[in-house]
Amino acid sequence: MRIYRFRVLLDDASEAFRDIEIGSEQDFRQLHEAIKQAFGFTGSEMACFYVSDEEWNKGAEIPLADLGFGEEGTPPPALMDQVYISDHIRSTRQRFLYVYDFLHMWVFMVELIGAHPPEKEVHYPRMVLSFGTPPAENSRMDAALLPPDEDDSYAEDTAEVYDPEEDLGFDDDDDLGPGSEDDGLSGHEPLPDEYH
Repeated sequence: MRIYRFRVLLDDASEAFRDIEIGSEQDFRQLHEAIKQAFGFTGSEMACFYVSDEEWNKGAEIPLADLGFGEEGTPPPALMDQVYISDHIRSTRQRFLYVYDFLHMWVFMVELIGAHPPEKEVHYPRMVLSFGTPPAENSRMDAALLPPDEDDSYAEDTAEVYDPEEDLGFDDDDDLGPGSEDDGLSGHEPLPDEYH
């Protein structure tokens, strides 16, 4: 068994990354769990790996579970716990995209950066390097429910507030009709008797 070392970079302003080592005969489900643990994600959201290339394009899909979205007439993709890491190592710089939580779209770029024999009495997968502080897993939850920051139209619509001190151009002697202070009415027609 070979040990692969992957650099896992979160596509986020924090630019946090982790280096994770995993055995060639371990599966993508184990890598999925290792990435979640390394970044402090504790939820059980849906996730998927995509075999990628030098341009980070999505290739073959390796989902956590079968959601039944495959194209008609084609077999469903193999699941994470059915695919060994070595099944998709095609170059010394192999890349994968890992997407966690399809609602909030946490995207990780996973790149092979080394390989070596296993060390004695070491359990894999394991995190061997940590850089940066990633955002909390639920940090995108509230933002998804709010209007975008760049949308100023919402602020403009709500900014206009009635100002009781504003001069509306009436003189004190103007006849304001029903509802004026002189006639003692509220400005509404009297209610019919059946409402009393």
